[in-house]
Amino acid sequence: MANKATKKGSKVYVCATAQNADLTAGTYAALAWVQVGKVGNIGDFGSTSTTNTYNTLDEAVSQKQKGTANAGDPQIEVASVFDDAGQVILRDFGNPLNQDNMAIKIERNDGGEGMTNTIFYSRGVVSGPLYPGGGSDDFELERFTIGLNQLPVRVDPADIP
Repeated sequence: MANKATKKGSKVYVCATAQNADLTAGTYAALAWVQVGKVGNIGDFGSTSTTNTYNTLDEAVSQKQKGTANAGDPQIEVASVFDDAGQVILRDFGNPLNQDNMAIKIERNDGGEGMTNTIFYSRGVVSGPLYPGGGSDDFELERFTIGLNQLPVRVDPADIP
């Protein structure tokens, strides 16, 4: 069993070509990916569902069912680099006039020697950048929110042939 991993060494990639339909792991893997430079933080993503309740006269406890799933709205925070190719793609998709879905790939640094890393793929609409304020010792940052429109597709580590 591999040791526990930190987020250090994880990478974020984006695709410059709009992806407006659900994709499989194989079709995601075949896309042309551009690494986003100087990523400082990757927000939460994954499935959360609403919980629907209905009370009936004959039950003492509310009855519950899962409702619609939300794939997440992760924020990607970067140290601003005006000509970083991945950041440029994020800015292009973040343009309010751009309604297309951008594909995103997050690669953990957890595979270990002779193994691939865990990869998450998804796609969604991009808003941003948001320019956080700060003081004299703060870096110039940009934050992008990815409104995911597909549940993340997880590819677990495997042996490197």
